[in-house]
Amino acid sequence: MHPRPPSHMRLHEDDAAGITDNPLLMVATLVIAGLMIVAVTSDPVATGTDIGDRAPELISVAYDGAGWANFDLESYFDETWEEGQPGSWMILEFMDTDCPYCVQQAGELGDWDAFFDAANPQWNNEDVHVIAVAAELNIQGHDSSREEIEAFRDKSTGYTCAKQDCSSRDGSAHAFPYVDDLGLDAMDTWKVRGTPTYFVIQPDGIIAWTSDNTAKYRDAGEAVSALAVVDA
Repeated sequence: MHPRPPSHMRLHEDDAAGITDNPLLMVATLVIAGLMIVAVTSDPVATGTDIGDRAPELISVAYDGAGWANFDLESYFDETWEEGQPGSWMILEFMDTDCPYCVQQAGELGDWDAFFDAANPQWNNEDVHVIAVAAELNIQGHDSSREEIEAFRDKSTGYTCAKQDCSSRDGSAHAFPYVDDLGLDAMDTWKVRGTPTYFVIQPDGIIAWTSDNTAKYRDAGEAVSALAVVDA
């Protein structure tokens, strides 16, 4: 024989019965509960390519000088990073090995990679990860390949980059990864309209500057110098 529930329990049961007997009240209760779940589980930062957005997915393979290996941009993110603290920022360049402007910018990109180095006493922060995303634009004369990407990065001979041997491009050989986007999947996801296009990304994966916003900072290097400041 089960003991009789105390009177206060019966009152709670009667209240619950009242809710279920009232359809409008029940619907309102369910809506409020649903909104609470969404508020708790939703990411407050939208994914996109504007300043303040979380950087979109970028998964492919990348060439690092030794060979091609799986690449996932998200693996570079540190969700625990806070503004003013040390952390590894990122400069992301969308480029095409047959783009004349990309050939001209190759030297400056290498300079940024060398300057924004933790070992450089003039740079008071952790390494900045420079990442090139190599696309093949749908333009006559733009006919790239993984071999051509390798030649562009390593500044080696045997392949043509923007109507010249890749070894004659500006700057020295690069030490950072080149991501394969010959199929233009990343360009579509990131809504990139042309090359070169640049994004500066905070250590936590939030976009801090894009080359569509040159009114404040002239280029990615200037943006990193101004934004990646560590509190004293």
